[in-house]
Amino acid sequence: MGRVAWLSADEVRRGDVLKEHSPVATNGGIELTDIEARIQQIAQVLAQLDDSQVPRNIRASAKESVDQWLLNTDKDMDVRLGMTASKLDEIFNDTNLPIHYGPLCLQIQTALETLMSEVKRS
Repeated sequence: MGRVAWLSADEVRRGDVLKEHSPVATNGGIELTDIEARIQQIAQVLAQLDDSQVPRNIRASAKESVDQWLLNTDKDMDVRLGMTASKLDEIFNDTNLPIHYGPLCLQIQTALETLMSEVKRS
């Protein structure tokens, strides 16, 4: 059966917003609906790259990684996460990425790697 967990003030201050904090049903040790919810959160954070300060090619690459990989439920979960991480790595290494978006890319990359390890464990 599902459970309810709330973010503590410390978790909010640390930025622990992409962790499992929603009521979900457990399926074989991994909470699939929770992972999908976290994927939706990552997609929303990636949407922050859709900014006029970000070069058009980077915006297009971020949108492609979300639409074609991250949110594409026709693909296996590990492929979705892995390809999104790969595309995000390309974005991070693009010399035209405004410097203040670098930490955002690293935070998303960390969240993706965490999800990938959880998926592999299940």
